[in-house]
Amino acid sequence: MRSTTSRMAWLLAPVLVTISVVGLAGPATGGQGRGETGPPDASVANWDAVGTQAFTAAALSPAEGHTIFAYVAIAVYDSVMAVEGGYKPFLVDADAPDGASAEAAVAAAARGVLDHYLPDQSASIVEPAYTAALAAIPDGTAESDGVAIGAEVARELIALRADDGFRAPVTYTPPDPPVPGAWLPTAPTPPVGPYLGLMTPFALASADQFRPAGPPDLRGRRWARDYNEVKEIGSSTSTTRTADQTLAARFWAEPPVQQARGSFRNFVLDHELDVVGAARFMAMISVTYADALIACFDAKYHFAFWRPITAIRAGDTDGNARTAGDPSWSTLLPATPNHPEYPSAHSCITPAAGWVIARFLPALRIDFTIPSVTGLGDRTFARPGDLTYEVSNARIWGGIHFRSAVDDGVGISMRVTFWVLAHHFHQSHR
Repeated sequence: MRSTTSRMAWLLAPVLVTISVVGLAGPATGGQGRGETGPPDASVANWDAVGTQAFTAAALSPAEGHTIFAYVAIAVYDSVMAVEGGYKPFLVDADAPDGASAEAAVAAAARGVLDHYLPDQSASIVEPAYTAALAAIPDGTAESDGVAIGAEVARELIALRADDGFRAPVTYTPPDPPVPGAWLPTAPTPPVGPYLGLMTPFALASADQFRPAGPPDLRGRRWARDYNEVKEIGSSTSTTRTADQTLAARFWAEPPVQQARGSFRNFVLDHELDVVGAARFMAMISVTYADALIACFDAKYHFAFWRPITAIRAGDTDGNARTAGDPSWSTLLPATPNHPEYPSAHSCITPAAGWVIARFLPALRIDFTIPSVTGLGDRTFARPGDLTYEVSNARIWGGIHFRSAVDDGVGISMRVTFWVLAHHFHQSHR
């Protein structure tokens, strides 16, 4: 049996080779990609912070949050490209008059999308931010032209995505009586994101384009290894989990949207990206996250596999002599996410951050810092593989995922990332 470390190293080896050979190929694929850059951006990062505030106030699920931020990022990116040029638009190909203000376009685009998808936060959060943003831009034609193009792009995006399946009324009915291997909700609230895997992706050809093979057979040795690993190290009373593994598990259980968006804003500010670079980076990473999550939830509700908290307490029912049940078993993390176990959502999306950054810079050393939103301390990752290793293992250390779910989730993240970046966000030669 391979150790946890060696199995993860085996998984990451082709990923890192792909990054070095394919992901960084060509001078037009990384960094700002233009001969000159402007002053450091404030508007793109500021509107991401406004969006985060509005999302938090709305108390929505991560499934909704990552999708809404993709809408915002695309509208902002396409608006900036309409004003500044340099890269191909993602969805809306518009042309702004010469001299239009990119900052005004960003404000109008973000406002239009946030007002549409988070209407209850419009009066208290979005509109005051919009008023403040325009007050910082000199009155005149540049401002009005920027506002017009940003508003136009937002309206067009909303129209084009109107029937994409976001928040469609989809229900999940658990088996009654329970069936070994089948997911049972882990909270009394409605299951999270059953519509997500049925959505029209942003860049992928279909939600099931990279659907993995599925969780292990309950009768096999692989299932027994997965089961016994998390039973031991993911337990609330584990004696083999280290202090840093416990801290990492708790860190990665923080609110994922707020945590991710804070890290993206920090990247924009730390690298002093101009408005084009900031808009492009935010769109690259937001679209990749959203499509990886769509692909992930397609697999989640297709396979509908049970969580460790259910499986281990009912271990004697799975037909495998190598898995002893423990009706009193509990997880390190106090709550198990209320959606199916396989594959791991954090493993599907978070590794993409490292690969997008490596492509954007371009460099294999990313030195990417993710802030804690609960006071646990920031965590910095030198390379994409470091981020992938920790976030995927942390879900096992926390007791909420099996090894197969994190390994196959990483596979989705890798494939979606390279698909998105192979087809979008390239330099424009017109």
